[in-house]
Amino acid sequence: MDKERKFLAYWDCEGFECILDITTAERNMLMQTLKGEKVTNDIPLNQMMLRARYNSQRSPEIWVFTSTVDYDSLCELSQNEPQMLADLIRERGTNVWRDSPSKQVIK
Repeated sequence: MDKERKFLAYWDCEGFECILDITTAERNMLMQTLKGEKVTNDIPLNQMMLRARYNSQRSPEIWVFTSTVDYDSLCELSQNEPQMLADLIRERGTNVWRDSPSKQVIK
């Protein structure tokens, strides 16, 4: 059986900006917490949310999802079949940030 990995993805109307494998980082944070150590967060979620907030005109979305598909294959899909991958992530993932398109006053 394939191992499931956890990913963080950011995309907008121009395509995927990044897909990050956060499995190891989350595992490390959990172990640091259990040991009572200072937790180091290597997941750039705050930076991604800040970028999304200041680029709302591009309708950014940030999602967390699990997959047995490897990182390289996901990156290839994000380049070759971005709409299919985004739809699949929306269907099975968890939304972290989604900015609805702003209404245009002048069209």
